[in-house]
Amino acid sequence: MQTVTLYAEDFKTVHNTLCELRHLTLRNRVDPEEIEQLVAKFERGLESAYKQESEAFDRLHEHYDRAKQRLGLQTVWSIYEVQDLGTMHPYDGAQYVVYDEHWGDGGEVVQEIRGDTWADLYVAADAAIRRSDDGHHCFIEAFRPVADKPHHLRLTTGS
Repeated sequence: MQTVTLYAEDFKTVHNTLCELRHLTLRNRVDPEEIEQLVAKFERGLESAYKQESEAFDRLHEHYDRAKQRLGLQTVWSIYEVQDLGTMHPYDGAQYVVYDEHWGDGGEVVQEIRGDTWADLYVAADAAIRRSDDGHHCFIEAFRPVADKPHHLRLTTGS
């Protein structure tokens, strides 16, 4: 999750627009033009925050893409909560990625994780996806510990 700053003037705009909206709801009649004007005020007040979020997203995407190229991977990292793939992942003791919810013909794929960083999970997930023969689901979206298999993480992908 990215942090954005809502600057004082922008906060004032959003707050005042919210007050106007509350006042508008007290009337028995709603004018669509007034609603459009309030929407435009909200958008102006949030413009800087949207820009910050977009720039942060672009930086992360570039970081993931550089890692993909450097590691020679084919899949796309889509866990945007991870700020740096070079840092340690939180899954203490994880040794294997399990990939069983795919469209390939091979059934469950188990792939060894060779390290403790997010990049190591990326490498293992990429290998598991390629071994599954599911060419459609190439976006790595989540890892979850497998309750009945210690040291295993279930891989979730998207298309």
